[in-house]
Amino acid sequence: MRQLITDALIVSGDGQSEPFRGDVLIEGDRITHLGSVPPSAAADVDCIIDATGRVLAPGFVDTHNHGALAGTRIGDHGIPVSCEMAVRGGVTKRICGVDGLSPAPVTNEQRAEYAAQLAPLDGVVNINSAGGDGVSDTVEDPDDPAGGFGWPWSTMEEFLEWHRGRAVTDLGMHLGHSAVRRTVMGNLDHTADDDEIRAMSEVVRREAPWCLGLSTGLVYNPAVYSDQREITALVRAFNEVKPAALYPHLRSESDDIIEAFDEVIVAAVEGGGGYCSEHSKIAGRRNWDRYENVAAKLDDAAGEIPTIANMYPYTAGSTTADALFPPEVRSGSRAEFMARLNDDDVRRFAFEKIYGDSSGWDNFISFCGGLEGVQIAGVLEGVGDDFLGKRFSDVVLAAGVTDMASVEAHDAVCDFFLHNRGEVSIISHYGNEATVEKFFRRPTMALCTDGLMPGPGQKPHPRSLGSFPKALRMARELEIPLREIVYRLAVMPCEFMGLPSPALRPGADASMVLFDWDQVSERNSFDDPLVLPEGIDATWVHGALVQHQGQIRPPEVFGGRHLLTPVRDA
Repeated sequence: MRQLITDALIVSGDGQSEPFRGDVLIEGDRITHLGSVPPSAAADVDCIIDATGRVLAPGFVDTHNHGALAGTRIGDHGIPVSCEMAVRGGVTKRICGVDGLSPAPVTNEQRAEYAAQLAPLDGVVNINSAGGDGVSDTVEDPDDPAGGFGWPWSTMEEFLEWHRGRAVTDLGMHLGHSAVRRTVMGNLDHTADDDEIRAMSEVVRREAPWCLGLSTGLVYNPAVYSDQREITALVRAFNEVKPAALYPHLRSESDDIIEAFDEVIVAAVEGGGGYCSEHSKIAGRRNWDRYENVAAKLDDAAGEIPTIANMYPYTAGSTTADALFPPEVRSGSRAEFMARLNDDDVRRFAFEKIYGDSSGWDNFISFCGGLEGVQIAGVLEGVGDDFLGKRFSDVVLAAGVTDMASVEAHDAVCDFFLHNRGEVSIISHYGNEATVEKFFRRPTMALCTDGLMPGPGQKPHPRSLGSFPKALRMARELEIPLREIVYRLAVMPCEFMGLPSPALRPGADASMVLFDWDQVSERNSFDDPLVLPEGIDATWVHGALVQHQGQIRPPEVFGGRHLLTPVRDA
């Protein structure tokens, strides 16, 4: 396949070169000519795209994505849903295994438990459909509602082998701290001893060759029960195999945010690797004035080790509703967690912790300003559908309770969570636009969607479709140079992770995006999250034109590649 793109404003992505007008010739999956294409080379091309008035750039990198599992399901337009949402935003590479929650390693006895934990974030994969088309031909197992028993993998290597041919976009995986800890300690609420740390370190060394870095989610089970000593040891073990960074969801992004930064930055420095500030934010009105303190922490870290940051440019986040409950309530098996929420004494403990003690954990209800600030983004299909897109305050009102800070309101939340079998995801409205803009202006800030996969029973955060178009609009309005924003969205993350640069040049991989710099923008909202963006005209992945003028063009073969980095010499 030979394609000619004419009269584009070419932004190479190297961060230095000024944009220039020219033509681009693609042969197969490579750029053969850039800027000037000889007439003889352009003869008999299969496709010509007039790019007059448009920008041609390297494909973007979604540095924090939740589409490794259910994201392989085929959507209405013939490609996996995660890939469709990506290419509609100009994304050609997705980084998953984030927040400490990679789909592997996993032990046989942990499959059902772990799959149930991941379901509200990463969805449920259909193992029995060879193409991942999402049409289930199995009877749901009440002991394994998320289908973990059907996972054919135990290691990251096996997961990647299963994943091969199931994605249109490229996929890079981080190794998840929680996944590692589960293989050694289950979901236990205690500090790891020396033997357990040694065992986890060995798991890290075994899995690291297939991963780009080590992620942790210090608000999620069971990483929430770890300490700095454990995190440092695992970072060090990963870096013994290959140079890599720590990618943490902080223990606190609100009241204890400075102490939370100290914990992970020290672990990254002592562990010998780099550091990425994942989905950078400050949660809670009472903390919005702490940006300068946070920026100072990031700048100090950059003086010691390689650093980068990413963000989604919104004032609200999204996660599983598990995070609404104190860590003490969530330990043990999924069944034990659910059983505790049926216990009056445990409910009272959780109520008093949520409404009286925010120290030592990220209290989502508190930093969102109450139940009115927590929106329902996902439910168990056919159970909680009437509340999709509504707030937890609406759940409470429907239960006949008007005092949102009462025990009765807390009971209504617990009942709703249990009625939906815990398969509830939320949108947490915690932030303000001024802080978003301050983070966005940082020259080392990359972008992400942190996107949860839409599907039955879900009304996801608009960032899944809107992050990258919104970032381009913000850059235009804030007068951030085009060469800078393209570098930050496309090339800088690859350089940091040790991947080949995707900057446009003759001989480079033809994974690219064509967009209208003057008009590109998100058009969706929290109430209507699946409205398509404006101004992303075309997306190529390895030379395949998979999205053009809003139309998805399914390739015959899903050619997404796995992003890997070399291990150290033995």
